Amino acid sequence: MKAKIYLDFNATHPPNEKALEKAREFYFSNFANSSGLSLASQRVNKRIEEARESIASSFSLSPKQVIFTSCATESNNLLIREFYRNRKKSPFRILSSPFEHPSVAETLKRLHNAEITYLPATPDGVVPQSEICSVDFSSYDLISLIAVQNETGVIQPYLSLLDFLPTENSPFVLVDFSQGFSKLAKDAPNALTPNIFERLTSKNIFITATGHKIGAGFGAGLIILPKKFLPWKAGALLSGGNQERELRAGTHNTGAIIALQEAIHDKLIVNSYEKWLTATKTFETHLMEKLGVFGAEILGKENNGEAIRAPGTTLLYLPDVPIDFLVMALDQEGITVSTGTSCKSRSRTPSSAILAMGLGEKRALGVIRLSYPQNFTDAEMGRVVQTLYHAIKKLRS
Repeated sequence: MKAKIYLDFNATHPPNEKALEKAREFYFSNFANSSGLSLASQRVNKRIEEARESIASSFSLSPKQVIFTSCATESNNLLIREFYRNRKKSPFRILSSPFEHPSVAETLKRLHNAEITYLPATPDGVVPQSEICSVDFSSYDLISLIAVQNETGVIQPYLSLLDFLPTENSPFVLVDFSQGFSKLAKDAPNALTPNIFERLTSKNIFITATGHKIGAGFGAGLIILPKKFLPWKAGALLSGGNQERELRAGTHNTGAIIALQEAIHDKLIVNSYEKWLTATKTFETHLMEKLGVFGAEILGKENNGEAIRAPGTTLLYLPDVPIDFLVMALDQEGITVSTGTSCKSRSRTPSSAILAMGLGEKRALGVIRLSYPQNFTDAEMGRVVQTLYHAIKKLRS
């Protein structure tokens, strides 16, 4: 039986067994509710605070800036709704990229009496830096700019916010870092080094992320608060108990939080941006050499423009190929891929991100996303390319 090849890392990262085993070991011996007064509860709470301190240290943050949630969708929803609740005027004016994850994009659309302006995008999938430079920030109440786009892997110009966002009287700013979370590395460019969270929050930017994108399993997400907003005075994001300093109520998922801490620690040790970039270039070279005959095209690929993609993501357009059948054919051969961002991939509507790139509905419906690790081997690459070639040839005949 052929070994399985999983190429859907952008949807969820395979489990970090060591991180989850450490979480399991602690939880099975220490399962008390962290909010109680007993010694057992205090032991659990102490371990949660140790995880918070470790995560904060990894990103040069204060532990008070680290808020645990269940996932990035919750984090994004809580923040956006709190920003809206604390609005000072009506309508609530929003400036957003057209590339946001549905947990941001759909939440923004549901705000009553809100006006959304979308930043323009280039055909290679990036908001031009010049657009950020020219923003009149005083005209908006909220800015949302995803860090790394889920489908193309293109890094958006959120670093420009550091230069142009005013320190006083600035709007709320949200950067969803979920897709960039797994790409953080000590040898990465400035946009993806571990100290980026400290740099962004120093400019009063809120950050969200989630553990399952780095192998921590499901159940723990993050909100990173700017120091300026400490202590938090705007009221509870989620009301109920006094967890997370009364900011986000809900019984702590101790195991998920420990797994998140351990997975972050491991990622920052093993991640090599350069190694990952080399694997990406090698894989895409093989893809185009073999599949170019079918008119295959990598979307978001740099074409002397501004777009820079994080490694490990290839959005492949395949003209005149029934994509659903291709995904099933690959599944039959033990290769897992997706058709785009996982929260929307089952709805066969055109990708809003690709439409925003001006590439049309045909391309938006004719893509598969291949997302993979830095240790993607030559043998695995070869098998994927050959399997794709034969499946496409059969489906087009």
